[in-house]
Amino acid sequence: MGVGEGLGVAALVIAVIAAIVALRRPAAGPAQPDLGPAVELLRASVEDMRSADQAAIAELRAELQRTLGASEQRIVTQTGTTQRALTDLSRQLGALGEQGTRIAELARDIGSLHDLLRAPKPRGGFGELMLERLLQDCLPASAYEVQYMYRDGSRVDAVVHYGSRIVPIDAKFPNESYTQIAAARDDAERRARRRAFLQQVRRHVDAVARYVAPQEGTIDYSFMYLPSEAIYQELTLGDGAPDEPDVLAYCAERHVIPASPNTLLAYLQVVALGVRGLAMQERTRELQQGIAQVRREFERFVQLHDQLGHHLENATKKFDETERALARASGAIEGLSQVPIAAGGEQATLPLALTDDDRG
Repeated sequence: MGVGEGLGVAALVIAVIAAIVALRRPAAGPAQPDLGPAVELLRASVEDMRSADQAAIAELRAELQRTLGASEQRIVTQTGTTQRALTDLSRQLGALGEQGTRIAELARDIGSLHDLLRAPKPRGGFGELMLERLLQDCLPASAYEVQYMYRDGSRVDAVVHYGSRIVPIDAKFPNESYTQIAAARDDAERRARRRAFLQQVRRHVDAVARYVAPQEGTIDYSFMYLPSEAIYQELTLGDGAPDEPDVLAYCAERHVIPASPNTLLAYLQVVALGVRGLAMQERTRELQQGIAQVRREFERFVQLHDQLGHHLENATKKFDETERALARASGAIEGLSQVPIAAGGEQATLPLALTDDDRG
């Protein structure tokens, strides 16, 4: 029985008791009937209802305790989860604080590195280091060489070997004028600084063009390595103003190819294909020379064969002549053997023994 049902029954019982009390009050009038059995029955019903209510209340108390226990367990579990989450959050906040401190230190180090790389020599060394790392990551150790020295004593930052050819690469790009472009305050100042930047690039292109030395085994081009994609974009795209010098055309004229970290390997692959084509062309030329030599030898063999044929033909003719002469000689001998003995006498008998005169 539920709690609501128990309360309803209790209210009904209270109403019945009130009615009974009202009926038992003495009143003037005729005698009232005896209500004793009904009261006893009602009392028994009330006792039964009280027992049922107590059982329902006990069941409700037990259910409430179970509910409270489960809620307490969930609260304890949730509290533990929340505590762990707060602990993880605190640990992450501490890690973020450490990372923030490291980022601040890194920013100071980057600032110090930027100040260090303002000088041309350290900046050139940094570009050479980046180029060497790029070649090391993408090519086998036998395919490239750093600080390669020509026979005349000049040095190039790196070369890539392709068979008997080498590809020179320069990494000492002067980017101080490029940093000045980024610090321009207006468009006019930016255009002026960009023109100065392009002029400096032209002078550097002249320096890189000296590495093109076919007598040293180089290809017909040298690479100008730009250590920054931003510098490469500024050089190749730029503003396109009509009064600016065409640096790319000047590079093509001087046989210099500008390359960034992302385009250098692609250019080297193209160069490899070109060198392979040159090797195939050289091999084809050697093959043609070999074929010409074989043809000359064959023509000489044909001449010797013809001479041998003439000699054999002459020998055959001589053999036929000798055979005919031999036949004539044989016929003549045969004719002599059949010549008759001379008339007038028979052939004298030869002596069988020698005489004394003959012995003397």
